[in-house]
Amino acid sequence: MISFGMMTLSMKSEQTYLTEIARRANPNMFTCFRFSPAKIHPVTQLVSGEKFDHKEDCWVKAEFPLPMIIYDRCFYTNDPSSKQAMAIVKWLKKKADISFLGNGLPNKWAIYQVLSKSSLSPYIPRTMLAASGKEVVAQLEKMDKVVLKPIFGSGGNGIYKIEKSGGEFIISADLGGRVSTENFGSTSETEIWLDRLFSKKEYMMQPYLELSDSQNCPFDIRILLQKDHEDKWVVRGKGVRRGSKDGILSNLSAGGEIIPFDEYANSLNIRTKRFILHELEEILSTLPGILEGSFPRLFELGVDIGVSKDHALWVLDTNSKPGRKVIASTNPDLKEVLYKAPLEYARMLTEILPEREEQHL
Repeated sequence: MISFGMMTLSMKSEQTYLTEIARRANPNMFTCFRFSPAKIHPVTQLVSGEKFDHKEDCWVKAEFPLPMIIYDRCFYTNDPSSKQAMAIVKWLKKKADISFLGNGLPNKWAIYQVLSKSSLSPYIPRTMLAASGKEVVAQLEKMDKVVLKPIFGSGGNGIYKIEKSGGEFIISADLGGRVSTENFGSTSETEIWLDRLFSKKEYMMQPYLELSDSQNCPFDIRILLQKDHEDKWVVRGKGVRRGSKDGILSNLSAGGEIIPFDEYANSLNIRTKRFILHELEEILSTLPGILEGSFPRLFELGVDIGVSKDHALWVLDTNSKPGRKVIASTNPDLKEVLYKAPLEYARMLTEILPEREEQHL
């Protein structure tokens, strides 16, 4: 019997997704659990969480040994409970009798350092650490517009566009589809504001790329890749996120909408469509291998790709704990595949792991 644990920071997180996975687990092969790292007893190493009851079709409270396979869906922030959970997960990963379905990627800066030195470097925006307001202002003398991104961040939170116009500095952020702007009349004011921002979070800086469509709406292509039951990477689906007119971000949290990828691709002329499809294939066939060459084994990957007005493709983000909203809403027939994929990969992992004594649960 495979003990399969789905781990989240909060028991309220991703309830539907995890329940649908558990429903599809063969009860003769899998016992499914749901738990938070904070609920692992350090002495007994028993976990207080929930076990899926197939007969009742629901989760029931249970205490159980640490599962053999863990699907980590913890999304960390900077709060103390996240830091505590991260330390527990680090300890779990050192245990020889536990396998994680996949491992998390490190921060955006560490990923950039690997990708910028790889064969995909032409698709990676030039990036540097933003250590001080003075450095950012110096770069604006060369680039006119830059974008600041938190090194630890997701969902488009904390992203700023900064431009210099004459002697004025304009700092913009996308807040729920509405662009909020602050204007500064002097270099010193701008530097003070930026230094205050950098004292709270670590940031990196990139040239601002015009990644918008003909209606001046920012957009990007979101792709979900997963490993199949043969340990091979497959593209599960693609979708397009389109932001508000004249906005900065395409993220759904910033008021973006979802468009089927084929609808976007078919709006292009044949030559452009063929070029973009070829470039996407080139990126997606190479990217997972490059990441796994430098970081621990992965199970799934969300990739965000921007397309500039001259049809150049840019890898904007890679996420080892991707959401499914874009893919599932544009490809509803894929839902079944997405719910079964973690179980199929878990089964494959148990077949290649050394035989272990079966735990009586």
